Amino acid sequence: MHFQPKVATPRVEKSARSRTNTLIINSPPLTYLKIRYIIHYVFWDLDSNMVLVRTSLLSAALLGLAGCVGGTQTSGQSDGIFDPFESTNRRIHEFNRTIDKVILSPASEVYGIVPEELRLLLDNAATNLTEPTNFVNHVLQADPESAGVVLLRFAINSTVGIAGLGDPASEIGLFDRATDFGETLAAWGLPEGAYIELPLLGASTVRNTVGIVVDFAIDPLNYVITEEQAYYLFALRGLSIVGTRLEYADLINTLLYESADSYAAQRLAYLQNKRRAVAGETVVEDLDDPFAQ
Repeated sequence: MHFQPKVATPRVEKSARSRTNTLIINSPPLTYLKIRYIIHYVFWDLDSNMVLVRTSLLSAALLGLAGCVGGTQTSGQSDGIFDPFESTNRRIHEFNRTIDKVILSPASEVYGIVPEELRLLLDNAATNLTEPTNFVNHVLQADPESAGVVLLRFAINSTVGIAGLGDPASEIGLFDRATDFGETLAAWGLPEGAYIELPLLGASTVRNTVGIVVDFAIDPLNYVITEEQAYYLFALRGLSIVGTRLEYADLINTLLYESADSYAAQRLAYLQNKRRAVAGETVVEDLDDPFAQ
């Protein structure tokens, strides 16, 4: 079996690299760290009450959506940006930049010592673990074709690919079709709402914040893995995040530390990339800094 880098889908949509989770910032080529990883770590010891916690999170998220999204769409959004919380968002952005500079960026440099082939195997395995949630969301989006591809990818990579370490599915044309519940809500016609920056999690919107919480609740793996396995999965996904920070170091550093206005540059890049993902035409290579002098 040959382990080779993931091949970008010809449809240029939701590629594995563009949706890889990141802990601190959500810059253009990265989609968001699923908050379920953190919730998984914090709440897993509740064991028998876990279903209740998940249900409560889901209910609270949907109630929050009903209360927030409806009031956030205004005519001022015609320019593509609706940011009524900009002052608070900028303070959180500075906090996130500090965390990235002090923790995530140095960690990624250390991780770079690991051989690239091993990093690829770990990234493949982490990506494979997202397929069950991708499948559920494609079903909810009434996209049976993508759901079928995702299901086949998971079956092939989990067996022939040895627990997802390899990606033989891409070698036969079954490319990654990552999605999330935020995109499911978009498919249902719900607006994105206000732009917000979350501590540690980075750029988001009201809709996508609801999405990352619900993604945790609907992840089938949460209902079948043991507590010990949960810690291993958390560690694996964490390594994938650090690896993504390493892979996109130049782009992230330019966005966060060389832009004339890193907050505005990240906000615009995030919204452009997420909207293209919803439209099925995510392209991360052409996102330039419009605020450069």
